[in-house]
Amino acid sequence: MQFFSFDPLKFNNNLCGFLSFFSHMVRVLFFFVFFAIHPFDESICLANENTFTLWPLVDSRSSSAINYQSFHLIGPLLKYETKDNETEYAFRPFFYHAKDNQGTSMTEFLYPIFRKQKDKETSTWHFLRLINVDSGPDEMKGFEKSYLFPFIFSGDHRERGEYFAIFPLGGTLYGWFGRDEIEFYLFPLYGRTQRNGTRIDNVLWPFFAEISGESETGFKFWPLYGKSRKDGHYQKSFFLWPIFFSEDLDLNTPNPVSKRAVFPLYYSKESPNLSHRVILWPFFSWKDDREKGYKERWTPWPLVRRMSGNDHNGVRNLPFYADETRGDLRNRWYLWPIYKIEEMHTELIDRRRDRILFFLYSDLIEHKIELDRTKRQIALWPFFGYQRIDEVSHLYLLALLEPFFPDNEGIERSWAPLWRLYQKKWDQHGNSATSLLWNLYWSEKRGSNLAWELFPLFEYRRVKDEGKSFCFLKGLFQIHSDQTGRTLKLLFLSWRLPMKTASHHD
Repeated sequence: MQFFSFDPLKFNNNLCGFLSFFSHMVRVLFFFVFFAIHPFDESICLANENTFTLWPLVDSRSSSAINYQSFHLIGPLLKYETKDNETEYAFRPFFYHAKDNQGTSMTEFLYPIFRKQKDKETSTWHFLRLINVDSGPDEMKGFEKSYLFPFIFSGDHRERGEYFAIFPLGGTLYGWFGRDEIEFYLFPLYGRTQRNGTRIDNVLWPFFAEISGESETGFKFWPLYGKSRKDGHYQKSFFLWPIFFSEDLDLNTPNPVSKRAVFPLYYSKESPNLSHRVILWPFFSWKDDREKGYKERWTPWPLVRRMSGNDHNGVRNLPFYADETRGDLRNRWYLWPIYKIEEMHTELIDRRRDRILFFLYSDLIEHKIELDRTKRQIALWPFFGYQRIDEVSHLYLLALLEPFFPDNEGIERSWAPLWRLYQKKWDQHGNSATSLLWNLYWSEKRGSNLAWELFPLFEYRRVKDEGKSFCFLKGLFQIHSDQTGRTLKLLFLSWRLPMKTASHHD
């Protein structure tokens, strides 16, 4: 049933067409500005012909040795970068696009609002996770989903075929919200759901319902009274929900479960594997999990807890102290919420994180044993962040969002460069790169090669086998020395200086 003319495919094509046009225009702008400015590279300090800066407007760098090229406009706002087979464009924080020569690409607008990913076979995009479209080749037919949550749903179910629904007018859904099938008309006037052979017909949901299926019957007049049963499987009933209810579940298994409640005064759950009692929910509870082999007591929740057993041990006396272990995880609190320690120790990973006031200060140490990879992350919000992965370290000021969303690539691409006033990267071999105020001052060291600049005053280069150069005011005064001698350049006029000769005495 279709209540008005809405074509989700046309909507998808129009939106993607507009965004593709915008993306294309941004890339055209990058190329136009890049090729308009790039020829002036030859006028820079001659010791390194691969860098051109005009802070804060232009920063252009390239290296043929590693097939790398980067171009920035207005500090971190506009970016164009290529490395090996990858190309990136950014107009921070509004737009980001990356692609490679294998046909894989990703586009983001105001991350995390819009994101699109594409490869040779599949394409997915979403808008705030509310509008979502997935598509793929013929062999993936049956997995496509498109939706404008919570109003429009369409897709192709592998077994049941195509479906479409407009909430609350009507339609049919397959494989949504944990149900095999959902059908509704003028919701909440009428709705029907099916799962594992159980059918529930609702009229004026959630007040009236009929339950049916193989050897299964039931009804409810919510919240006054309801009951249902399936012979040999379960039986349920409630009265003045949620105050009184009784459920006997999994009767066809070795572990049948019995639930009884007079809410919130008393709740019980009993089975051969588990005994659970709650008084004055949720404050006082007792649990004996015989399957996992541990006992737990809350007196009261969430301040005081005792656990004892195979993989669950610990004590909690908040806000003073807590030390609890669940399997491979161990958590400790001291003067909650001031200081917390989180640990994980397995055959694959050793991990510890110390935190003060949740996100104010965090220190993470991680070792992936099988891969022999190490990581260290430190953050003091909002002042600085530090990260070391294997032999490469990275220090930056400021850190506005990184402590809240560690390892978030979207924030790292589109937002973090806007507020990082200072950055430094270095490794254990002495290589380093430093940037202050988006390259007002910058330095790079690679082996014996060194370059630094304080715009527009000073610039220095030292390149192996090419000599040293010192520039003042972007080359108005320049002196260059190498094995053949020294060259002085003043107002773009050059003089060759004689080499010093050593004196010989008999």
